[in-house]
Amino acid sequence: MAPTPSSDESPASTSGPGLTRAPDSPQSKIRRNVACISCRDSKVRCRASPVTGQPCQRCAKLQIPCVYDRSHKRVTRRSKLELLEQELRSIKEVVQPKSNAESPSVSQRNGTVFPTKPSQLPPATNGTVFSLSSNLQSPQQPQSFVPSATLLEKTEPTKPRMLGGKLVSGQDIDWYFEKYLQCYHPYLPILRKKDPDECFEASTTLFWTIISTACRRYAKDEQLVTLLLDSLNRDVWVLLQAITLDLESIQALLIICTWPFPTIRFVTDPSPNFISSALNACMLLGLHTGRGSHPSFLIGGRQHMTCTDYEASITWVFCSILAQRVSTGNGHPPPFLQHNDTKCKDTIKDTLAPELLTFFELQKFSNRLHTAMSAQISANNGVPETIVKMWEAEFELLRPLVTRVETDFSRFIMLVAQLEVQAYYYISPPDQRPNFTLNTLRTYNTSQNLINTALTLESTCQLLTHSPHWVYRALVDASCILLSTLHSTAAPQHLSSSDAEVVAAQVLSLLKTCSVRDNDLPTRGSIILETFWSVRHLLPKWDIPVGAWPDRIGAATSYWCLTAFKNALQEAKNITDGTQKGIDAFQQRFPGNNNGDNNESNVNANTDINGQEQTMDSAIDPLQGIDWSMIIDDFGWIGEGPVFLGPA
Repeated sequence: MAPTPSSDESPASTSGPGLTRAPDSPQSKIRRNVACISCRDSKVRCRASPVTGQPCQRCAKLQIPCVYDRSHKRVTRRSKLELLEQELRSIKEVVQPKSNAESPSVSQRNGTVFPTKPSQLPPATNGTVFSLSSNLQSPQQPQSFVPSATLLEKTEPTKPRMLGGKLVSGQDIDWYFEKYLQCYHPYLPILRKKDPDECFEASTTLFWTIISTACRRYAKDEQLVTLLLDSLNRDVWVLLQAITLDLESIQALLIICTWPFPTIRFVTDPSPNFISSALNACMLLGLHTGRGSHPSFLIGGRQHMTCTDYEASITWVFCSILAQRVSTGNGHPPPFLQHNDTKCKDTIKDTLAPELLTFFELQKFSNRLHTAMSAQISANNGVPETIVKMWEAEFELLRPLVTRVETDFSRFIMLVAQLEVQAYYYISPPDQRPNFTLNTLRTYNTSQNLINTALTLESTCQLLTHSPHWVYRALVDASCILLSTLHSTAAPQHLSSSDAEVVAAQVLSLLKTCSVRDNDLPTRGSIILETFWSVRHLLPKWDIPVGAWPDRIGAATSYWCLTAFKNALQEAKNITDGTQKGIDAFQQRFPGNNNGDNNESNVNANTDINGQEQTMDSAIDPLQGIDWSMIIDDFGWIGEGPVFLGPA
């Protein structure tokens, strides 16, 4: 009988009647437990060849190498996934190295609103000023969310386009698209046609809307800006006449709602009309389900309006965000947004910046808040302090649940939501506000923290330079509360006159930074506040820090403050008109006294912020040069009352 092959030559051999081994012998164990690598990985029985050195039956049939290795372990599905994860981490380390040695990309040179290492950012504070982190100031700080700032690889140059008889070159179009993707797209990452030519073919309105948005700060030709405004003002209203809106049309409306035309006024903002159409169009396409091709919705004329699940989800999420922000800013009851968004969030959570996902959660909370407050106001013409306190407690419980990262932008959106809740303290009936003084001071501190955080974000990532309109409206709300409180008997006692001047300077600086064109809404709004602050010493202080128009819900305090500022300016104008008439009569009667020495005696004493009078040269009209037609007309004041949403 032939000798049995050694274990080094073959791990197994054929067995015959003449071969007998103890069941626990080493040869028996080898025969049972050892197979070639290929059979082991495939989890099949390895039939060894009777010829020493020959492959097993399976490997011979498949003509693959037959290798024996006792130390080899079968590669499981889990181990394959772990290997892929390790490779993915290696790729990320190459693409986004942890060291700060390499130069930042174009989109990172001025910093981004979504920094990488939230744990290194300064913690939230209740102080008056947020300290700047060295990491935030470093231009080479790596980022966790870097928008697609470059155009897709193209084999052909971008085609030039005509607009109103003006030729826009392909190079200029590339420039504007680059600027939009770098500076504006991160705040509204919904654009699916990032190539200019593809975008133009899909929707000319969306194409020119992107260029118009980029021209807010980076216009190469002012004539193009004028042509864009005239063209889009016509095209957008024509767009709304369509029976159905496709995804590109919806995205154009969302971009315009986020960065409105510079020609809008406080009473003529078309965003409520645009966002209502966009929200309805999204639901008609079934985007709220998180499915881009929902057979129950894409019927009739909408059969061809398909998109991916991601495009549907991201569009719905930001349409919901803007619908709530527009509702809050314009002071009307919010739309219903309490849909099941689980599929949408699951689809985008790995690609969307965590701050924006938190922002979406906060807007759903704000939607519930303003809906409930609207019902309270309709029934009681106010909101009891206990109800506001209950909502504030719910917000504090929600805060840690929706906070995914601790960054300046996440703190900013948290403060915006917190201020929306606390502003309802001003709507509480006078007989149902036992802690009104304490609550107003807390609201004042929230407004101050919001302003300070905005200053930090502007210095690190130019938030206000490229600010969405909802950012500006949040700053207006905080600014009105601050200036109104400082001109009341409820002003914080620890603030001196110089401290109040610093606060006012911060407020006015922020509002002016939001301006992109001469005579636009931020410019005109800052003129109102600046003019009021400059003549406040002519007027007695208010008995309450801030009032409210309850029926205007989220904009109740801002509308009240703007009305109070207008009335104060009108009263100051009447005072100075009477004073000037007296001075003119005095100078006509005693012309020899009209000299510089005597004019100095007309200067009143200067007191602190809580006093009633401050420095004023009675020989100079402090209201000279004010465009009163702008103040009266821009905010819709007719006669003695304001008509904020009336005709321009």
